[in-house]
Amino acid sequence: MNSQVTTAAGKLKRIREAYIKQLPAQLGVIRKAYNDAVQDSCGLAGMEILHRSIHTLKGACASFGLKKLSTVAASGELLAKNVMNPEASADRIWHQKIQECLTSLEAEIKNIDTSQYFDTRAVELVAASEVTSGRDQKVIYICEDDSYQRLSLATQIECFGFNVTSFGELDQLSNAVQNSAPDAIVMDMIFPDRPTGGAEIIETIRKQGSTVPVVYISSLNDFNSRLSAVRAGSSAYFVKPVNVTELCSTLDTLTHAVAPDPYRVLIVDDDHHLSELYATILQSAGMNTVTVNDPLQVMAPLVDFKPDLVLTDMYMPGCNGMELAKAVRQMGASFSIPIIYLSSETDVGKQFQAMRMGGDEFLTKPITSENLIAAVAGRAGRMKVIRSFMVRDSMTGLFNHSTCKDYLEMALAQAQRQGTEVCFAMIDVDKFKSVNDTYGHLMGDQVLITLSRLLQQRLRKTDVVGRYGGEEFAVIFTDCDLTTAIQVVDQLRESFATLRFPVGDESFSSSFSSGVASFSLFKDMESICKAADTALYKAKETGRNRVCAAAAT
Repeated sequence: MNSQVTTAAGKLKRIREAYIKQLPAQLGVIRKAYNDAVQDSCGLAGMEILHRSIHTLKGACASFGLKKLSTVAASGELLAKNVMNPEASADRIWHQKIQECLTSLEAEIKNIDTSQYFDTRAVELVAASEVTSGRDQKVIYICEDDSYQRLSLATQIECFGFNVTSFGELDQLSNAVQNSAPDAIVMDMIFPDRPTGGAEIIETIRKQGSTVPVVYISSLNDFNSRLSAVRAGSSAYFVKPVNVTELCSTLDTLTHAVAPDPYRVLIVDDDHHLSELYATILQSAGMNTVTVNDPLQVMAPLVDFKPDLVLTDMYMPGCNGMELAKAVRQMGASFSIPIIYLSSETDVGKQFQAMRMGGDEFLTKPITSENLIAAVAGRAGRMKVIRSFMVRDSMTGLFNHSTCKDYLEMALAQAQRQGTEVCFAMIDVDKFKSVNDTYGHLMGDQVLITLSRLLQQRLRKTDVVGRYGGEEFAVIFTDCDLTTAIQVVDQLRESFATLRFPVGDESFSSSFSSGVASFSLFKDMESICKAADTALYKAKETGRNRVCAAAAT
């Protein structure tokens, strides 16, 4: 059995087949609800049960891509809702329409191609047992009463590297949170006989002292449902069918509190005591500093330390601050580094002259610690933003083409020195033009963003991920052999092919092909890039949605 469900795609396929297999029984529940409501003279309670049963069918069918069935269920849901008002009545025309709806549901169910039955409990056990290696997994609890939707959602979330445990009952979730709190909870809103059961159980959990972030999922998009979630302490709210990419991006934000890298400040001052004073003040604010007391020795720390800002005195022996600024500005890699003068010079004319030589700001000694920290943090922060625009792709946030090449060159040089292995993978989305032409460029962008997030969240922190151009991505695997790199990329390929992209009431999937080359076979950047590209071309030519290794020539 395990071999039948080794991939996430296989799991989802069988979950969907199992759901389709039980649809006649679910329709039987709806028919019984209707008959009970009729026998009860269409009492309000009976109509609420009928409405909830059809509503559940509509939401689940939408999640599993059964568009026609979901559309028919939506019309039945509206009919049931229309007579839930105590002042409304179910007349002969209403009964005729609801019966026609039930007949249409039965016809649509018969037209679905069902496959053999599969035990959903077995799927859930296999899904829960799989672990993604090489990264710090965050634990997510899912609480959803519909077993098929629960399994489908859990499987897709696991594709993004989370460790998922799912529950079908509210009390099970509550007990689990008390025993071992997760990093986040994905919570359905509606449960049998409890229209806002999801919000109610989270309120109870909160009273017990839990502060776990909660993301709600619901078929309802009305303000009252959202308000109930907010009052229960929700962090986000998603309407079914859930966009899994956006959900996992939210979960990643909620569960990974990544502290920003500290600002790096290069202090150039011939006065040893003053430079140490400024360094101590800036370090107290969480910044990293390097001090240089001889301005003629500034070249090495500029290259090695890569400062976000240079803080320099105006008057120093051998090279004054203005000359230093001008020399730094003439170094291509340091052209945009902010330079702040810190001097006792009070002549405004000379201050402006100094800034014309390449400085960005002039601070007069003595200066309070607070003002020094504020000035440095403001300039250094803007520099980090500018640098991020220079090295990262604006849409995906991954490193851009030129930065990838720089990192690859450094990785190859390090591997040469240390005698280690490096692998380079090129990844290309299959038939991407068709995605844009069929679903629009915005949806095409969503596919690229999804793949970028999948790569970021599943790969190691030591791996470098970049957008190489268009629908092409690149991954640099440091200290990794070819066999392992291919296995990792192939697992990512399977996970990506599993994900569904919702478009209105429909959804589609995408795939990618990849070529992987190793440093042990290709010893320089040009040859390893060409080899990976050739292997990628081979993957495309031999059927797409596969990974090929570059062979030695």
